[in-house]
Amino acid sequence: MKKVALVAALVFISVLLIPFASAYEFQAYGYVTKVVDGDTVWFHSYYGYRAGETFKIRFADINAPEIYTDEGKESKAALEWLFDTYGHYVYLDVDDVYGTDRYGRVVAVVYLPFWYYGYALNVNEWLVESGYANIWDHYNEFNPYSWSLWVPI
Repeated sequence: MKKVALVAALVFISVLLIPFASAYEFQAYGYVTKVVDGDTVWFHSYYGYRAGETFKIRFADINAPEIYTDEGKESKAALEWLFDTYGHYVYLDVDDVYGTDRYGRVVAVVYLPFWYYGYALNVNEWLVESGYANIWDHYNEFNPYSWSLWVPI
């Protein structure tokens, strides 16, 4: 019984450490609680950056159509589908230059882990490649022109 508990504890700890041992700068791990529109979500941080807090995330360096347009509703629906289908738990790479935008939203690249395959989906890039958002490069640490759709975790 102790062996099973030890293995379970090691698996749990390794899951917690993976985001911070990756080649990518994952500063937080948590749960998307609500999709606001095609480039903004509410996020609850479990580990790392602002752990224990719930706050808005503005997807870095992309821009989705406004929510009051048909394209904006479609973009929001696509993002909801992605999280409802593949899970709401994500990693964040938070902008180290500014951290937040002028509305107080945390600016980040969002990664959806696919543990079985050892990769995470760059949700920002997925929105662009799927036609639900456009690149909107800002002065921050990110270069959206060099993003990969999948990154190793």
